[in-house]
Amino acid sequence: MTVDLPAVRDNSADAADYSPVESLRNWSRQAEDNILSRLESANLVDPVGPVEKILDTVVNNLVVTNDLHITPEVRTRVILTTPLETFTIGHTIVISRGLLDTLPDEASLAAILAHELAHIALGDDADTRFAFGDRTNFDDQDILRRFRFARSQSREDAANKEAMALLQKSPYNDRLRQAGLFLKALGAESNRLPNLIKPLIGSRMAEGNNVLRLAALLESAPQLQPTRADQVAALPLGGRTRLDPWTDELRMARTRSVPLLSGREKMPFEITPVYLHLTYGNQPEQTAAGPVSTASAQ
Repeated sequence: MTVDLPAVRDNSADAADYSPVESLRNWSRQAEDNILSRLESANLVDPVGPVEKILDTVVNNLVVTNDLHITPEVRTRVILTTPLETFTIGHTIVISRGLLDTLPDEASLAAILAHELAHIALGDDADTRFAFGDRTNFDDQDILRRFRFARSQSREDAANKEAMALLQKSPYNDRLRQAGLFLKALGAESNRLPNLIKPLIGSRMAEGNNVLRLAALLESAPQLQPTRADQVAALPLGGRTRLDPWTDELRMARTRSVPLLSGREKMPFEITPVYLHLTYGNQPEQTAAGPVSTASAQ
């Protein structure tokens, strides 16, 4: 049924056809969503949760202070793997859980995210072949072979340069010495930890003792002193995040601040010892007469 009322005009945005630019952006976003959905269905990427809100806030600080106008908006996700890597899928920045765990502070996190934001600002986009839904229909064991997000070194160098410009205008500019210290620790340990440094689907952050990511930050970083308890260059794996094994939801760990007694307790890039801390999922209700003893319950 058609109602023809000449005096009525539909001026909503939905009534207009997409421009070629909007169609291109939507097509790229579709590819991006298909890739992320496939990674999430394989339990490689966590569902959007509280950690992503923190990452989105840091990215938004970089976007706003640099007056960037990026459409569609930049999103963040976490890949639940240990090797240290970041990459972009269209306008989504993906950071590995291992890297997120080892970053010592917000400024270091901002520096890592700024590099990927620079890729987006420079026009790196998703592979639009994956906008077709059937292109992601393959077995889980083929994911790491089908999805490759590594960039050429020339693209990485361009992103490094752009990221430094973004950081200089950001609220993290006066705290980048710590980010440089983290990269120094990464370079110092990379030969000893080849499997941790080797990315699964992104680009390398270091090659041997050479830091490939944001190497300009090394110039202003303090000297690395592994034996000093008051200088924390990198955190251990599993020290910052907790993963719910039933839902795959990642959250930031709630830990007490404990003063370090020696450099050995810093454990940079090491695995946090497993020490189980059991709690009730839902605290048992108590009656008005008080808790029921084991004897009376029997």
